[in-house]
Amino acid sequence: MNHTTGTEPFDMSLVQCGARLRRSPFYEAEQHYGPKGYTVYNHMLFPIRYDDLEAEYWHLLNHVTLWDVSVERQVEITGPDGFRFTQLLTCRDLSRCAVGQGKYVLVTAPDGGIVNDPVLLRLGENHFWLALADSDVLLYATGLAAQAGMDVTIREPDVSPVQIQGPKSKDVVSSLFGPEILELRYYWFRETDLDGIPVVVTRTGWTSEVGYEIYLRDGSRGTELWERIMEAGRPHST
Repeated sequence: MNHTTGTEPFDMSLVQCGARLRRSPFYEAEQHYGPKGYTVYNHMLFPIRYDDLEAEYWHLLNHVTLWDVSVERQVEITGPDGFRFTQLLTCRDLSRCAVGQGKYVLVTAPDGGIVNDPVLLRLGENHFWLALADSDVLLYATGLAAQAGMDVTIREPDVSPVQIQGPKSKDVVSSLFGPEILELRYYWFRETDLDGIPVVVTRTGWTSEVGYEIYLRDGSRGTELWERIMEAGRPHST
């Protein structure tokens, strides 16, 4: 077979986005702001930028940015043995994690390898969320639970986070939730609502800048939450 040399690179726009790639609750709202590309993360479409990458970097350092990170799919663990099972998943000592607190944890395999490195939130004595990096931890945890002989329920809840990051993020979340939200310590969270939209607000984020995450607990209200945050952020965007 002859191969033609010197051909143009494959046009990635020809790759079709079918039903197997899930869209976030914020997907429709994002289209009004001109996303310039997506990648795939945890089987979902993940917007990668809205502007020049360097411009976005400086905006993060100097102002405030909003990120759709609903690709951080949650694994929810509940049931009478919820704590014991979650401790089985990770090598981090969860007895030092209070209800209302989060921890960065490693989900480890029997050979000591790392399956995932999620942010864990403890919503109750036996109630946990794991905000996942890119891998199928839901399947791993389900398989482990089948062999562990513990009374737990494992599922993916209707929870989708966004991040508000940058030095002016405090101004934005304060205008959304009131100045008392600024009392949140690093890696702690609060269950609340925004104009009736059920959310969890955490003092966490991917960046080294000050930031917060808002976990939407009703996917039908994604556009409403996105636009509410954009409205609160406009006075602080420059």
